[in-house]
Amino acid sequence: MTFDSRQVSPLRPSSQKIVSTANGNTTPVIGEGSLTLIDTLNLDSVLVVPSLDYNLLSISQITAALSCIVIFWPEFCVIKDIQTRQTIGCGIKRGKLYYLDLQSKDSNKLQQALMADGSKREKKKFEIWLWHRSLGHASFGYLKKLFPSLFAKSDISGFCCDICELAKSHRASFMLILTKSPLPFMVIHFDVWGPSKVPTLSGSRWFVTFIDDCTRMTWLCLMKTKDEVNLLFQKFHKMIETQYNAKVRVLRSDNGGEYQSFDLQKYLKGHGIIHQTTCSNTP
Repeated sequence: MTFDSRQVSPLRPSSQKIVSTANGNTTPVIGEGSLTLIDTLNLDSVLVVPSLDYNLLSISQITAALSCIVIFWPEFCVIKDIQTRQTIGCGIKRGKLYYLDLQSKDSNKLQQALMADGSKREKKKFEIWLWHRSLGHASFGYLKKLFPSLFAKSDISGFCCDICELAKSHRASFMLILTKSPLPFMVIHFDVWGPSKVPTLSGSRWFVTFIDDCTRMTWLCLMKTKDEVNLLFQKFHKMIETQYNAKVRVLRSDNGGEYQSFDLQKYLKGHGIIHQTTCSNTP
């Protein structure tokens, strides 16, 4: 967008009648036209907005219209043709904005100097990404130790790999709980494992563990099928009552189907035992 209608040629009516500014206000558009910034930058459909104080260049518009890319560095930016990778423009940062260098003849040396430094940085970044993929998506901290020269002017925080974020993400662990039941056998944890590819001599492929929350004492019982859980728990429960004169108040397990059988739930309710469950496939 430009505030000076003399900069565009020819000036013609625009289908866009108003534009919104950064402060939320709207301002009228009196027309549009073509504008030549420098020899290599020719823009079409440039809006003329007289109320503007500065000429504004939209990055999304020029990348789509000119089929180019814009690379930003802390001190300058470079506009390159996508196909040829030839530099067609550059800008200098002043304050918080980037100003396009329009003096094509006088700025050649500056542009070449900036691009020489920029090309080196871009080449090093390309090498960093190449090594990252070649080494099986090794961490950038590890790459910095291997190739410190490549990170001389690059910070690790500037590299973000989408594949690594998806493939290396971990499920948040459960909070550490230091509390435990005050009395033995008040709370019993039990879990079923199986089936094993190799059976035992008796033909068992499954086992169930009963763990006392207070003492961490563990019992392991073999099973040929996992539907034996109900019978084994009843035997375990009677053994606790007879041998240790204790009462089981809470039974904890995951939310697997073998723990939700009608017979087991009926037995637990009949003896006043509360069945607490967690999510499936979690500790």
